[in-house]
Amino acid sequence: MKRIFFLILASCCLNFALAQSTTKKKPAGKQQVVSAGINISLGDFASTHIGGIAVEYSRSQHRYGQLTAMPAKKLGYLIEGGLAYYFGKKETVSGYSYDYPGYYFLHVYPGLVFNLCIKGHINISAGPGLGLYNGDPRFTIGAKFQGTWYMNEKTGITPGILVMKESGADPLWAVSLKATLAF
Repeated sequence: MKRIFFLILASCCLNFALAQSTTKKKPAGKQQVVSAGINISLGDFASTHIGGIAVEYSRSQHRYGQLTAMPAKKLGYLIEGGLAYYFGKKETVSGYSYDYPGYYFLHVYPGLVFNLCIKGHINISAGPGLGLYNGDPRFTIGAKFQGTWYMNEKTGITPGILVMKESGADPLWAVSLKATLAF
């Protein structure tokens, strides 16, 4: 009986010691970012809208900001959401002036983030969105590819390219340039 008790006690102590030696590393970066900036319309979209402004929020597990150490796995998951507004152009056709209405785009995308180095990462995301043009809401699907380079622990610059697609319409393309704050 004493031997069994001693073996159980020794086993518990060994498990406790091994568990302590395999603890995870301290988190390397921030979990959330907020970005704001400009979007510039491309292609056919540029013929009706000059570009716009955008704000976004994104969340991932300790992958944002200037990292203190590279994560064990360079690839991680993210979720992001945002709102963009594109300003309509004014044009004159046959002596008559026409103002294209503004275009609102609200989205929520899941995606992947890849930490290239301590100061930067790239991410790709895609998912559903809601476009609002001339008071008419439309279901859209969109995608985005962007990268962020952090100048210090919390602030960075984020260029990217994005596409928005409504049913029965051509895709709308834009490039973006945003300032990013990690926290």
